[in-house]
Amino acid sequence: MRRRCPTISELNAFVVSARHASFSKAAKELFVTQSAISRHIAELESYLGHPLFIRSRNGLALTHIGETYLKQVRPAVQALEGATTQVMSTAKHAHLLNLSVAPTFAANWLLCRLEAFRALNADISINFVRYHTIDSLEASPDHDASIQYGYGDWAIAEATYLIGKETSVVCSPRYRTQFKIRHFADLKDCTLLQHNEIPLAWEDWFIAYAGEHKSARIGPGFNLFNLVIQAAVSGLGVALVPTCLVNDALASGQLIEPFEQRFESSLGYYLCAPNRRSNMESYERFGEWLHHECRHADRTREPFTEEELRERQRCRYCQAAPARK
Repeated sequence: MRRRCPTISELNAFVVSARHASFSKAAKELFVTQSAISRHIAELESYLGHPLFIRSRNGLALTHIGETYLKQVRPAVQALEGATTQVMSTAKHAHLLNLSVAPTFAANWLLCRLEAFRALNADISINFVRYHTIDSLEASPDHDASIQYGYGDWAIAEATYLIGKETSVVCSPRYRTQFKIRHFADLKDCTLLQHNEIPLAWEDWFIAYAGEHKSARIGPGFNLFNLVIQAAVSGLGVALVPTCLVNDALASGQLIEPFEQRFESSLGYYLCAPNRRSNMESYERFGEWLHHECRHADRTREPFTEEELRERQRCRYCQAAPARK
């Protein structure tokens, strides 16, 4: 007699129980009774022929076999959940796009524009999932697309450049006055705010524009551009950031560009999809809208070439926009 395969309920109960180290917490998350969770785990352990948990008064702990099994089945369970959600959304005449976005880009650029996308794509629902860098395999089953900051050379995903290569040196007005910043070389006497994930940013900038600076990597470090920007607003130093992230702060006067000049970076924001998902309709339509927002939405900029003009004439978002007076 051939033995059955583990059920989705058993696998899901195992994954959630392992995450919480508790059958009772897993039961609450899955909206079932604790006895149901216990039964699913017992049946799974019986099928595998090995205990998966060590049960004690202090709670649950995975056995060595349990830890190994969790690493192998978690991606499959997440993929099944994602596929199920996609099918259900299609049945409701909607398309779901699970999107992982760099936090500062989401807060400072994307969210304030998203209503324009929704107005013309009411059948697409954007679901924001936990952000992971693209080289994190843990994130792969969770998202259909992501917006990442980097060079755009990721082998595991299709990557389309959006915006962000234009960068600005920024500080608070008071900081510029205090440190008398007038020339590039003056920054060598300033506190340089660092992004921990881009440790060479200031060093590369100095080599390109102001000559080598031995202390270019020295300064307070932050893991998000939002924190770097807020530190600059608070007068803690000078920041080197993508211009698209600080347009509002520049317009309000919270930040200034002491040199009134923009700089070109090799890094930028890219729309990425795992290769297996890059043909999704929701991804393609979202990508088309992002291209419009990054290339066409600034109506103060006239097209510089005939090709740009033809591209705008083909863009359905340009055609849907109200005529400029």
